[in-house]
Amino acid sequence: MSLPGVSRSESETGFTLVEVLVAVALLGMIGAMVFGSLVLTTNAVEAGRDHAAKEQTIRRMLRLMAEEISLSKRTTMYPWVGVNGTQDGHPADILAFLAMSQELITPTAKESETVRVVYTRERDRLIRFVRRNLYTLTDTNESLDQMELADRVQAFNVRYYDDQNRIWIDEWPAVPKMPKALLIEVTFQYPDADPWTVREWVMIGTS
Repeated sequence: MSLPGVSRSESETGFTLVEVLVAVALLGMIGAMVFGSLVLTTNAVEAGRDHAAKEQTIRRMLRLMAEEISLSKRTTMYPWVGVNGTQDGHPADILAFLAMSQELITPTAKESETVRVVYTRERDRLIRFVRRNLYTLTDTNESLDQMELADRVQAFNVRYYDDQNRIWIDEWPAVPKMPKALLIEVTFQYPDADPWTVREWVMIGTS
């Protein structure tokens, strides 16, 4: 029965239960979409920051390597050598030279000394070997140091510039001269990510 002076349509202008439930469901869907987008954006930003931090650390390490290599030297007994190698189908080159001290990589070295430095990749690690005593006939724990420079390394590749022939080569033989420049490439493979390569140019100076 309708109230006097009020039409039926005017008395039924309020929200029904179904309409309220539909509105709540729509608000929930919109909230879930906004929250999901926010989570994805936050994860992407954090992943980008993490990648940038890793790359910055790696580039700093490569610059230290480049500085040490640029100051390297050779002797007849201990030549400057670059060997082209592979492991598991990926580059695993070996670079060996003489350095005047360990201070570039290990600042705690108390005094300068001539050491034999070797860079190479072992499995997924970039390794720096240092032979401190050049006059021993065999390597012992006292004369051979090992330092892990990076992990998740898929490839370690070094190329050498021969300024006499004006070409880039993959190996540097034990010859009297040294290369004019080097190109160091380190490729990293992290889980659920594409491989990415960091490069560093090194000028050796006069050969």
